[in-house]
Amino acid sequence: MASLRKNMEAVGCSFKKEILLYLLIAFLFLGAGAALWYFRGADVLLLVPTAGLVVFSFFYFSRYSTIRKARLAQLNDEFVTLFTFFGIYINDGFNVYNALEAIQAYASFSFRAHLGWLLKEIEEDKSVRPYVNFAEKMESLQIKEVMISIYQMVDEGGGGAYIQQFRHLFGALSDQRHEEQREKRMSSLETLAILPLAGSAVAMVVLALSIVEIMGGIMSVL
Repeated sequence: MASLRKNMEAVGCSFKKEILLYLLIAFLFLGAGAALWYFRGADVLLLVPTAGLVVFSFFYFSRYSTIRKARLAQLNDEFVTLFTFFGIYINDGFNVYNALEAIQAYASFSFRAHLGWLLKEIEEDKSVRPYVNFAEKMESLQIKEVMISIYQMVDEGGGGAYIQQFRHLFGALSDQRHEEQREKRMSSLETLAILPLAGSAVAMVVLALSIVEIMGGIMSVL
């Protein structure tokens, strides 16, 4: 439950409101089941709303984690894109602060806000803390290592060795993100291939329930 609450709050949802909404929809499923049983008199029809409630519950509560992971993936991908430009600005002689300012022009609204807070914190705190705070929003150890390497470029006065360290860490991160994107595309294609089979299975279940109901009606007449 604590993990569920954390995921809800991470995507900007109120735990209390989401639970109340779920209970309302669950009540509608149960009401539909009761209505089917009352008007049609076939116990087997209760399986339809019951199965529907189970499937709905799974997707309802798993979507918070899915949304959170999608947002983190989007942040991580944008980090790779923006800090590719950051590396270009560093190579062109920009200092770290000015390079961070420059890449704001290419950032999305939400990421630009994160960069703004990073720059503000850097002005107030000359330690590694602002860089770590920024990296923690991405929840990636590799991004944290990249940000610490950027701090070392400032703390140690720049130099080729620290720029090379940044390139090495950032290159490894970029390669990993590209590989994850490739695997994600392959997984999406595999899921699409399964959908026709799932549709056929649902159709067969509905057909079976219809046959059972018809047979029950015939038996009651006889």
